[in-house]
Amino acid sequence: MNRSDLRALATDAVVLTGEGVVLLERDHPPHEGEWVFPGGMVERDERARTACVRETCEEVGLDVRPVSPVGLYDDPGRDSRGNVSAAYLCVPRGDGEPTAREEARRVDTFDPEDPPTMGFDHATILADAIGPS
Repeated sequence: MNRSDLRALATDAVVLTGEGVVLLERDHPPHEGEWVFPGGMVERDERARTACVRETCEEVGLDVRPVSPVGLYDDPGRDSRGNVSAAYLCVPRGDGEPTAREEARRVDTFDPEDPPTMGFDHATILADAIGPS
């Protein structure tokens, strides 16, 4: 087996604020133009929780605190690149407003009970994060 056959670990941040759940509209494939959680690849020398905080800051400008893991999402069809995701429920630290940065066309908050159509398997992750209504 060569390294290109291995799956990579990513992380997704389910950020809940007083306004709702923070989502970004992707600015590139896959799922370009679709709403997703802030997140990205876990670097070789970091923990998934640390990557979750870093990626959220890079993509939407929020400093967050992961409060609990939501789950590990490893369906081979979830991401055309083969990534597995460790998702975390997060809350913002401080009063910053989310803003579109890296990889985001725009950022907004949505009612977690009535989100827009979401890319990847993020609707499943959101349902797991907020539990039954």
